[in-house]
Amino acid sequence: MIGGETDVVRDLEPIFKALAPGVEAAGRREGRAAAPSQSEHGYLHCGPHGAGHLVKMVHNGIEYGIMSAYAEGLNLVAHAAVGATSQEHDAETTPLRDPRYYTHDLDIPEVAEV
Repeated sequence: MIGGETDVVRDLEPIFKALAPGVEAAGRREGRAAAPSQSEHGYLHCGPHGAGHLVKMVHNGIEYGIMSAYAEGLNLVAHAAVGATSQEHDAETTPLRDPRYYTHDLDIPEVAEV
């Protein structure tokens, strides 16, 4: 994700292309027949100075948000059988209102795989 003047980016494009993973890393989307675009090679001139940084920050925010959602969701699934065990009740642990609803013994690797 590159920002800068078009002429400068064009001059430096061989370097960006050499550093990028390349079209073979992910394969092409169905229906693309023209020469591979910058994004298919793994880089993109996003606009003037700062544009690449902005796009990368938003990309990272989305990526980390998705990873956090997976982690939190899988943590819930991993503890879906909490009602089947006895709990210690203290200031940090709220007793389950209906433990019978929390007795799912799930295969976490299989859940993640699907």
